[in-house]
Amino acid sequence: MTQQRLYKSLMHWAKTLLSSLVISAAIVPHVSAHLMVAQRGTLNFKGNSAFMVLSLPVSGFSNADDDGDGKMSAAEFSKHRLDIIETVNKNVMMSDNEGQKPLRGLMLTPVESHTDANAPSDQLIIMGRFALSKNTDKQQAMMTPNLNELKFLVNIFGKKESEKIFTISTKRKLKTDEKVQQYKIELTPETPEKKLFADPLNNK
Repeated sequence: MTQQRLYKSLMHWAKTLLSSLVISAAIVPHVSAHLMVAQRGTLNFKGNSAFMVLSLPVSGFSNADDDGDGKMSAAEFSKHRLDIIETVNKNVMMSDNEGQKPLRGLMLTPVESHTDANAPSDQLIIMGRFALSKNTDKQQAMMTPNLNELKFLVNIFGKKESEKIFTISTKRKLKTDEKVQQYKIELTPETPEKKLFADPLNNK
């Protein structure tokens, strides 16, 4: 798949995943602050993939904050982009009892300010797809017994108290005739990893 086709594919699922949010701008290299609330994330399960959108605090990337202001300028983002990607890959993970699930098609972008498009960002949006199974049968992949064993890890926390907790919302639909099941977990520096499907939310 070419880079252009991959970009278009990711844009399609990202827009679908965020359809419940008020989006005032298209998803471009710098995005509106309303794209995802700070310290929040969503995981949308479809077939053998889990599509992720997550807002991370810039102050959690000490290796990319050259001036130590807890924000990321365009120059810092460009200079440290590969280091940021490496940090994300090491600290944002999904796994089950068979091991870690690969994160594919990672995209990241600083959140743009409403008032000043050139202002440094204090949040970074990341998007990607976790490959849950090599099974090409989407329906069969969602029925795997390991699905309920999935755990999600986020170990990139900021310096402010408000940046030391993540709220992750999860949606899945196991069968075509079932309604969407919703779950929510909270991650902190003390508990950066939890099972995704242990705490049902309004699933009755």
